[in-house]
Amino acid sequence: MKVLFISHKPPYPIVDGGCHAMDRMLRDFSFTYPNASITYLSFATEKHPFDKNSIPSDLVSSIDFMSTQISTRIHAIAALIHLFNKQSYNISRFKKKSVITLVTSLISKNKFDVIVFESLFAGAYVDEIKKLTKAKLIYRAHNIEHTIWEDLSKRESNPFKKWYLKHLSKRLKTFEFDFLKKINLTLSISEMDQSIFTKNTENDCKYIPVSMPSMKKYTGAKNSLCFLGAFNWMPNKEGISWYVDNVHEELINKFPEMNLEIAGSFSQEISHLSEKPKIRLHGFVDSSMDFISSYGIFIAPILSGSGVKMKVLEAMSLGVPCVLSKKASEGLNLPNIIPVCNSKNEFIEKLSLLLIDENLCKQIGLAGQEFIQKEFSTDVVSKKLITSLKL
Repeated sequence: MKVLFISHKPPYPIVDGGCHAMDRMLRDFSFTYPNASITYLSFATEKHPFDKNSIPSDLVSSIDFMSTQISTRIHAIAALIHLFNKQSYNISRFKKKSVITLVTSLISKNKFDVIVFESLFAGAYVDEIKKLTKAKLIYRAHNIEHTIWEDLSKRESNPFKKWYLKHLSKRLKTFEFDFLKKINLTLSISEMDQSIFTKNTENDCKYIPVSMPSMKKYTGAKNSLCFLGAFNWMPNKEGISWYVDNVHEELINKFPEMNLEIAGSFSQEISHLSEKPKIRLHGFVDSSMDFISSYGIFIAPILSGSGVKMKVLEAMSLGVPCVLSKKASEGLNLPNIIPVCNSKNEFIEKLSLLLIDENLCKQIGLAGQEFIQKEFSTDVVSKKLITSLKL
């Protein structure tokens, strides 16, 4: 079986949750179909360059990694033109003639049985690809993309920005739901997203979770909270900014010894937060697991977006107690003991309890870890892939 993965960015190095999800899919697919011949084509961009040396050594010999350089920079004139046509500017930034030429050559030289679009933006080439091959076309959906922009528009106070974000969302929604009708199978990492996809296409839509190995690494850290994410992703930047503006000060007034530790790529986007008391920015960290397991309670104050949040799964797999916003918990049928907050006051209340009660921290951490073991093991994902793909 020959398989082509097409991704809008390189999966390695793992700099954000999207890369993490891509890595897990690649590993689960290889585990499930060990005899498959896999080619992995990614688009290298200004924000996500391709680094061959970052590919894990255990995958280098078994998978043919390829990358092509494209520019996805935002250009004012192009953005203006897209205000007056029916195309999505978000998608058009990934559509390049050089990629069409490369994909055409790849497909003509290889009789692929399966082509996996790893993200909606890779789907920019679906029309060209459908003309070239009879391969089974699969969309691996990390989230419902247009809802990210829709949520951001709802909270934007600037009238022009609000209108423009809403415009981007509408165009992206049209492309997104049309794309579902052009492929054979959609694999969603969120049951909630999967139900929405099912309502918008007659083609198959299945829920395939992201596998997450469960590891006991949590050592605990008194008077410490942490957050990790890529801050070129607007929901992360928006969420942690909201938390600092609304929750942090009141919490340190109650717990003067408490620290908030923040890590992740593109931390320069939130550099102003380091001026606040009891906040430390670590920037990009080599090991997200080491960071999360070292700094106490993991918070996820996400306010927008869709799909399952990879860092939440990772924190739970480590036995780290988590306190989540309602949005961060979407798509997860969590045990009741794991705190989910709908407001500033709920964040303060739930975090206060955990900062006081170390035993409660351990109970919540264990519940999260057991949840991951039951719902997100490689064996669970592998069985779902076999049932869904029917290859």
